[in-house]
Amino acid sequence: MINILIATDFSREAYCALYYTTRLFKHQVSKFHIVNFYGNKIHNTIYSLINEEESLKIPELKKESEIDSRETLYHIIRDTGIERDRFEIICSEKKLPNGIPELVRTKEIDLVVMGTKNHGGTLKTITGTNTTRIIDGALPVPLMIIPRELDFQPPIHIGFASELIFEFNFEALKLLKSIAKTFKSNITLIHDGRETEMSQRQWKNYNAFKNFFEDVKVDLKFSSTHFEVSRSIADFVKNNHIEMLCMSYYKHSLPGKIFREPVVENLDRHLSFPFLILPDKAVNNMN
Repeated sequence: MINILIATDFSREAYCALYYTTRLFKHQVSKFHIVNFYGNKIHNTIYSLINEEESLKIPELKKESEIDSRETLYHIIRDTGIERDRFEIICSEKKLPNGIPELVRTKEIDLVVMGTKNHGGTLKTITGTNTTRIIDGALPVPLMIIPRELDFQPPIHIGFASELIFEFNFEALKLLKSIAKTFKSNITLIHDGRETEMSQRQWKNYNAFKNFFEDVKVDLKFSSTHFEVSRSIADFVKNNHIEMLCMSYYKHSLPGKIFREPVVENLDRHLSFPFLILPDKAVNNMN
């Protein structure tokens, strides 16, 4: 069973993320937890306390959240044909950055999914949002970011950006392996560097990665430019028709740099692809 948490603020972007996720996991044994953190609308004081005026808003905010959650549930069942018992709606008084880690523990979540409101199609516009706060919080499970109002395309071609310096977290990679087997995907490991500069350690990590995926086709491509790492990767994704981009998150390594660089200025604003970010450590509930 794959337990999936999809955060929603009831925007079109959030519904798009929900719809994409249900299409991606429709034919796997999975449950979708649709969560609205109405606590985001409650303003705390400088001491993280809720004043009386804000406290009076809570019952109404909860009611609105429950109504909108039921409406979202109705629409997603209608649009996907997935059975009702594969969904759960949760209305939380907590704020999103604190609420998600707690639900990951209590609901044994395997994947967190977030849309990116007002996302312009570039990595740059993600910086400083709830998304990067969740990434920096070292979430112990994979995080999928669905940019803009993305139409679902089966991820036949998956890119995996890696420096190949660190050993892979194979527990976290089980989710990607499951996706790749479902859609008979090809995985291209994108390395920003030259083949002649690869160390023995990097080749060892690449071979371990390739062996883990068994009958899934994996190849290695080198993307060496004078640009920022993130721009180099984004250009590769654009030019090679990649439908999903994946990375392992190690603080201060490749994904950390990607979300902090002045990135991808030349990236077509209409380009859009989901990002799957895997933690360096993971829990495993996918039995």
